[in-house]
Amino acid sequence: MAITENAPPVLRQISVRAVMDVLLHAGPTSRAELSKITGLSKQTMSEVIRTLEESGWVREKGVTSGRIGRTAITYEVNGNAAYAVGIDIGATTTRIALVNIAGGIVGETEYPSDRRGGYHLIDQVEAMVLKILVDTGVASDLVLVAAIATPGVVDPTTGLLSMAPNLTDIEGIDLGRVLSERLGCPTVLENDVNAAVIGESWQGCAVAIDTVAFVSLGTGIGLGVLLDGKLLRGASGAAGEISYMPFGTDPYAESSLERGALECAIAAQGISDLHARSGGAAGLSVRDILTLGEANDPVATRVIGQVADTAALLVVSVNAIVNPHTVVLGGSIGSHPLIVEAVHLGIAKASRRAIDVKASILGNRATLVGALAIGLNHVHNLLFSPQILPEQRRLPPPPL
Repeated sequence: MAITENAPPVLRQISVRAVMDVLLHAGPTSRAELSKITGLSKQTMSEVIRTLEESGWVREKGVTSGRIGRTAITYEVNGNAAYAVGIDIGATTTRIALVNIAGGIVGETEYPSDRRGGYHLIDQVEAMVLKILVDTGVASDLVLVAAIATPGVVDPTTGLLSMAPNLTDIEGIDLGRVLSERLGCPTVLENDVNAAVIGESWQGCAVAIDTVAFVSLGTGIGLGVLLDGKLLRGASGAAGEISYMPFGTDPYAESSLERGALECAIAAQGISDLHARSGGAAGLSVRDILTLGEANDPVATRVIGQVADTAALLVVSVNAIVNPHTVVLGGSIGSHPLIVEAVHLGIAKASRRAIDVKASILGNRATLVGALAIGLNHVHNLLFSPQILPEQRRLPPPPL
């Protein structure tokens, strides 16, 4: 049960959130230290701790020694009290993890995504979430939120997914609603690259950076931006759909109008096609091409350089528009050392400005970690944040 369900006074709810924030970030803490950090009185602190203990969200951790003759009980968040699920649905791979309210990952799995797409993908997700719960011994009613990261644009009004050409038969399905019904908990739907930039800002190479851009190069391409700590979404949620930027290849070609000119040029299929057109063996995967590049194969080296130069123009464009503190290169292609090195060289040729570009340190887990962060944040808000005041307020009566 959420701490706010019985509607305690708003000030008490604020006190609860302040105490939980300290326990979540600082770990086991005594009541005296909690009072000192939060500024709450000892009496208020005692009442808050009692409320949290009775609700099951906080438990005693142990006893710490202070001055001579003094001891103090320390308290910690009861991580087993509630959980969130993070789901990264990709065109080739789906990753799922279970996190407790203290931020500890208790179960994780990945598997090839069903290429048939549509409800086949949803069936997979449902089955694998249930398997994680069985394997970890976590009751399904303790999972309070599922955060789903997926390619494409989520319509803020209808919840429908669009602009996701790499996921078969998924457009037109209200993915959040369907999975909420299947999993038995509220769901939060987010673009995969938006989730990735949140993941890097939580546990990756952009910790404590308020303005950061994440450029993902893989099966598809995308951009996620945190601007002063907030996601840049755009009017219809389509900010960051850089695959449709009109350069890299003919922007008027039918394939470009469908998938985006830039994606056709520097996403996985475009790189394989370019390698074949450049005299290399046809049908090679990007992984094979990168392996050849590591062996100094001339065709692969030339292709990697060309792709990286185009990616460098993208980074320079993003930097000119957003001016992030750091640009993170991620995705199965973007974080590869050969690509990162070549992009740095391409930026030096295309710009005189210093641009801080780093490779993702979370790699292919960036989106999953971001989904966990989103789910965890929603659980904390659901359980411990003050209730939202009504938006519509009663007007005073008209003057006599």
